[in-house]
Amino acid sequence: MRFLLGRSQRQWLTAFLLTGLLLPIVLAFILLVIGQASGCQMTGSTAQMCLVQGVNIGETIKILVDWTWFMPALSTFEIPLLTVGLFVGLVLLIYKSFQGWTRALVGFLGIWHFCFAPIVAGIIFVLYVSGQAQCSLNEGGVGSCYIFGSDMGSTFHTAAIIPWLLIILFPLCVTASVVYAVVALVNRNHRNPR
Repeated sequence: MRFLLGRSQRQWLTAFLLTGLLLPIVLAFILLVIGQASGCQMTGSTAQMCLVQGVNIGETIKILVDWTWFMPALSTFEIPLLTVGLFVGLVLLIYKSFQGWTRALVGFLGIWHFCFAPIVAGIIFVLYVSGQAQCSLNEGGVGSCYIFGSDMGSTFHTAAIIPWLLIILFPLCVTASVVYAVVALVNRNHRNPR
């Protein structure tokens, strides 16, 4: 018995996986709104722990933002085989799901999305929250920044040093996307000779 997905199901799976990379930061933003709407004091070292339906809003936001940094930036250095495996799996899924120019375009954009979308969204979120809390971000050291009673210092410090990791991630992304686009276009021309 074979359990193969159809082309449109693979395309939906591809879209789900690519948008899923942004899920931690979207959930962190939703929790931020819920915490503010429930009347919890958001900023300051005197802010109490914010519990909404038994969920510690500050700690959960911290975990979600840390997860945003982990995939794909920090995991590239900590668990490279897992990251490469997920990346190759995503690229193969895109390759099998689309045809022609769409295959090359979605693959190229998917690679860049995988490499940078979670990081950029995470940095924007941290800049917004740290601006609300009047915390300073710098790569020189870990400061204290309290959000809903939880110290976000190390998590927000990572937002200041992540751009330095992009120096390594950028050439890898360029190489992967160019190789993918060339393979996809050559294979397209090979299958559809003029």
